[in-house]
Amino acid sequence: MMQFKQSPVIFDEDSHSYHLNDKRLLGITGLIHSILGLGVYPEADDYVKDFIIPKAGSRGTAIHHAIQTYDQLGIRQTTQTVNTRQGDHYELMEWDVSQELDNYIRHLNGFQPLANELTVSDNEKYASQIDNVWLRTDTNGIWLVDTKSNNIDLYPLCGYFNPNYFHSGIQALQEYLSWQLSVYAELFEAENPGLKVEGLACNWLRKDKAAFWVIQRKPSKLVRELLKTEYVFTDNGPVYFHHDLSVFGIGSNLPEVKEERVIIPSDVVDYMAGLLRTVKEAESKLTEAKAALRAAMTQHGVKKYDFGPFTVSLRASFVSSRFNTKQFKEDHPEMYEKYVSKTTSQGSLTIKLKE
Repeated sequence: MMQFKQSPVIFDEDSHSYHLNDKRLLGITGLIHSILGLGVYPEADDYVKDFIIPKAGSRGTAIHHAIQTYDQLGIRQTTQTVNTRQGDHYELMEWDVSQELDNYIRHLNGFQPLANELTVSDNEKYASQIDNVWLRTDTNGIWLVDTKSNNIDLYPLCGYFNPNYFHSGIQALQEYLSWQLSVYAELFEAENPGLKVEGLACNWLRKDKAAFWVIQRKPSKLVRELLKTEYVFTDNGPVYFHHDLSVFGIGSNLPEVKEERVIIPSDVVDYMAGLLRTVKEAESKLTEAKAALRAAMTQHGVKKYDFGPFTVSLRASFVSSRFNTKQFKEDHPEMYEKYVSKTTSQGSLTIKLKE
């Protein structure tokens, strides 16, 4: 049996999160949603978000579990029980996935399963699990395969960010898969030097309906560029930003502008604006508190005090002297050039809150 490198990244299935030591890494789904605008569903009401979507995800989990049991043990365990979020509580839901498993076994013809839920990562920012790693028996080539059970009729169109990707249904899902599986292939090959991915594919399994799609791989240069995307964690979840979305064709149809622009997602802008407001309010309150503290210490003749969480020192007023560099340069330019030393400093970043 072919062996693959075991990633040091730990996946927590309950919270669906990835961790490397004390650092949290993010999965690929949110990255593709946020940067490429693929697979992003329209705004759903609370009932859909709290009940319908978790229920659909629960069935998908049951399908994955049945596939893994069959691949590893050869057992057709078609009834699966999954702990499913429903509103503010969890319920155990029992699913019959016999039709999906039968179609999976049919698709497996000509392939040999090598691994299930294989974790791959750049060990820095991103990690994910590959549903299936298959060996194509006639070529002895490695294939990475993802399992989907989406309702194709309701799958969101793509093209919100990039008008070149204006598709819906099967085409939209396949475009999403092209990026997802291409990222998996890039990470897999990086973690397993010497092994090359021959093909990418998807098992679409939805009750009695099924399809096996061969998925096109994106150029490695673009995939590596996507993986350069940075993110920050906020109270509302992670927000992503990439230095140049035009490399993905995003915004390429917009009128050309002369000045240089940096495209920053609106959620990052909102997050920074919130931080600036917080700092502004805190600085104002701190100035008032320091004035009151200075007055109290002056009144009682206290020069230094330990308040527990912090200490305060009050220095006496003094007269300082400063060398007028500007005036000296104007009066003695030759002497100024003789004694001045020049260094290159990084340009400053100035952010001003308009409000």
